[in-house]
Amino acid sequence: MHTVLLHASTNAGATYSLPCTNFSGDVGAGVTTGANKQVVWLAAGDLAATSTAVARVQVTAMEGTNNYCIIDVAGGPDAVNYPVSYQATAPPLDDPHKTTQIVLRKIPAGSFVMGAPTNELGCESDETQHTVTLTKDFYIGIYEITQAQYSNVMGANPSYFTQGSHAPTRPVDQVSWNTVRGGTWPGGTPTGTTFMGKLQSKTGLAFDLPTEAQWEYACRAGTTKALNNNTDLQNTEQDPNMDILGRYFYNGGSNYTSDAVNGGSAACGSYLVNQWGLYDMHGNAWEWCLDWYAAYSGDATDPVGPATTPAWPRRVIRSGAWIYEASSCRSAYRYLNTVDYASSRYSCRVALPAGQ
Repeated sequence: MHTVLLHASTNAGATYSLPCTNFSGDVGAGVTTGANKQVVWLAAGDLAATSTAVARVQVTAMEGTNNYCIIDVAGGPDAVNYPVSYQATAPPLDDPHKTTQIVLRKIPAGSFVMGAPTNELGCESDETQHTVTLTKDFYIGIYEITQAQYSNVMGANPSYFTQGSHAPTRPVDQVSWNTVRGGTWPGGTPTGTTFMGKLQSKTGLAFDLPTEAQWEYACRAGTTKALNNNTDLQNTEQDPNMDILGRYFYNGGSNYTSDAVNGGSAACGSYLVNQWGLYDMHGNAWEWCLDWYAAYSGDATDPVGPATTPAWPRRVIRSGAWIYEASSCRSAYRYLNTVDYASSRYSCRVALPAGQ
């Protein structure tokens, strides 16, 4: 059985960000495998009557009924447990799914080229391309963890950007690797008093940070260029392709000193989604990963980073942030910091091995 979804593009296939709702035929949940399937899309129902855009449609077939994982944290920090449910199709992407519920999308196992070609604008010396194979499906949050979600689990909000009515749906910030996860990695479990530790203890499932390879694989969603709408940068600082994908210095981030309500980070989900339904993989806030930072060591299967603490211990951080330029928000860009470092630029995203 498969779940068949339709998304439309009105920009010549650069992104497929418009979910189609007016269709008939072999679509939705419960579609069986076989020949002679048909989907009819009633374009006028999803596009404005006056639209002159040349539309394209992407048809996605997802096997199974557990494509989305939802953690219900509405019970707050004193809840004995957090219910976890699964469903085939995406839930409505409204405020409850940014505040009292945490939504994760299943990402299929596969191989990809990690890193960047040397001629990619902004490429750094530690982005050497190599093939990575991920042998197991996993889930990853469609949003960065928001301030409301973090508060519901931890009972406090450490963030700097708490101004404005949209603050609860901004990414939590001023969190370190130790307060988000702690413990040891690879092979260890999160400290019980951390965000990931509490998710694990109250769900019985191994929620954690993603590995660096999982993060880049999820960010790219099958794309190979600098950004996950499969475009390259035209400029390392301000770039029109980056403008539509996430908050960074040149599309609102720089306003934080004079207007903290609108400047700095943006509400999660404010920019274009990638092909796997994930938001803000470029910019907004740096996202902690599990791995110790180290040079890539060549092609790898299910990499988890160095097995022992490096002499210069730093954990990997990905995605770029509201105060950085476009080149630092590329899919391949790597950053790092100590496990106890926290700032208004640092946040996180939750992951989970599939099949638990």
